[in-house]
Amino acid sequence: MIRPRVAAIGLLVIAFLAIPEFLPAPPNPISSLSLSPTSVLGGSSSTGTVTLASAAPSGGAVVSLTSSNTNAATVPANVTVPAGLTSKTFTVTTSPVGASTSVTITASYSTGTKTATLTVTPALLTSVSVSPTSVAGGTSSTGTVTLSGPAPAAGANVTLSSSNPSVASVSRSTRALRRSRTKTRPPGISTAR
Repeated sequence: MIRPRVAAIGLLVIAFLAIPEFLPAPPNPISSLSLSPTSVLGGSSSTGTVTLASAAPSGGAVVSLTSSNTNAATVPANVTVPAGLTSKTFTVTTSPVGASTSVTITASYSTGTKTATLTVTPALLTSVSVSPTSVAGGTSSTGTVTLSGPAPAAGANVTLSSSNPSVASVSRSTRALRRSRTKTRPPGISTAR
């Protein structure tokens, strides 16, 4: 005859094993997901590396990739880790942005996922030049602004000013063309006679 206490313990063990919440989580098949560099100028690229916890099986391991913001950064739909190997690299392609943007890259394989964050930075103003640099009063000179990278799709507004507007005046702002690093604005600078 089975004692009630022993029977109760047996039922408890069976319930423990039958309820998924009580079971230990399976090990993550993805060991890591890394990006290099982790911060890039919009329009440039970063290299991602996905590493498995163990060697890929025969036929390879297909790892799915996604980006949280495809307007700023895109990844291939998936990469295949060759059979017998544990890692595979891929390219993260970025687009010009108007402000610093954080993008989460996610890798998924079997029951596991890993994420990594990429920061896409906007282009900065690197130089302003005028040509010619010396003009007679009443004539004009052409100014050119140069960015450190391509302007975003909506363009990049650059505010202009003159230290002596009574002698030489400029338009208040100019917009760098989409995906262009420079913008020339003729006549640009007007001088007083």
